[in-house]
Amino acid sequence: MSLPPKQSKFIYASVPEGDPAVQKLIPDPQQYSLRNYAIFGFRNSELDSNRFIHMQHRCLIEWFNRNYRDDLDGVLFTLFDPIDVKSALGSIVVLEPTDKYESYRYRLYGSQVVDTYGSDLTGRTSTQLNTESTRNVRPQYQAAARNNITVYTEHDLRRRKDPDIIERWDRWSRLILPLVDGEKTVRRLLVSMVPTEIPFNSAYSGPAS
Repeated sequence: MSLPPKQSKFIYASVPEGDPAVQKLIPDPQQYSLRNYAIFGFRNSELDSNRFIHMQHRCLIEWFNRNYRDDLDGVLFTLFDPIDVKSALGSIVVLEPTDKYESYRYRLYGSQVVDTYGSDLTGRTSTQLNTESTRNVRPQYQAAARNNITVYTEHDLRRRKDPDIIERWDRWSRLILPLVDGEKTVRRLLVSMVPTEIPFNSAYSGPAS
């Protein structure tokens, strides 16, 4: 497993030079069919909201840092209250890992994600869905949950709303924060998914490679 070959693929985050020990824990982007896929792992104790452009990600990281406990290397999952992160709420997806991290259940699915992605998955499981999309993103969630690390990814996805003569894409920026119990076991994943429309004449538009 290795770092993405080009760090410049990250448009909406400025990632630091990676700790090789952490980067070995994340899935190799070359193994999945996500377009312009880049992925990075952070130690929970080293998160810096200033490295991220989207205010939703900044909001969640600031909440995480306020509640972070050194003895747990994380934040207790029981502390999460959507009221505390109002500015990020529409972008939030809360996942409950199941089956020894092999799958997960959608506990909360933000309205902005529903509006852009096209469906509400609240209450459903990745096993029930088993789509190409869930198979592509499952390793991201597994890496965060199994290793208690923060994961950040970006990839492009063709827009599903408002079909137009011009092919349009979104750049999805996904921040995955692990939330633990008193035994340091990850019990929830707090995810913020932010889509940004890519201009049709940009280098990122056009058919998938």
